[in-house]
Amino acid sequence: MVRTLIFLSCLFLGSISLAHASTNNLSEQEKISYLLNIIGTSKLIFIRNGVEYPGREAKAHLQKKREAVGNAIQTVDDFINNIASHSSITGKPYYIEFPDGTKIESEKWLRDKLTDLQAHK
Repeated sequence: MVRTLIFLSCLFLGSISLAHASTNNLSEQEKISYLLNIIGTSKLIFIRNGVEYPGREAKAHLQKKREAVGNAIQTVDDFINNIASHSSITGKPYYIEFPDGTKIESEKWLRDKLTDLQAHK
């Protein structure tokens, strides 16, 4: 019985370590793809230059911006800071609107989603 408990404890702790390691092993491009997919499937409203867009349109816009800059976006921070947080034309921040009408800047929302990814994988 004691051996079984020790074995199960080791197995459990090992699985936690592997789960944590897998998050750390995500490439920067995988993290960016994760954020784009979250945006694309979200039921939230994305506000760009005062105009509201559903998630799938916001995702398409961000993908176009990303493609336009080519290899300049190397990290998830590059993506958030230079693509997904503000208009490159007006400089105005992008916002996320929740069903209750609350709005936050997209940069904060995206960083929260990235933190969630790193905490739960």
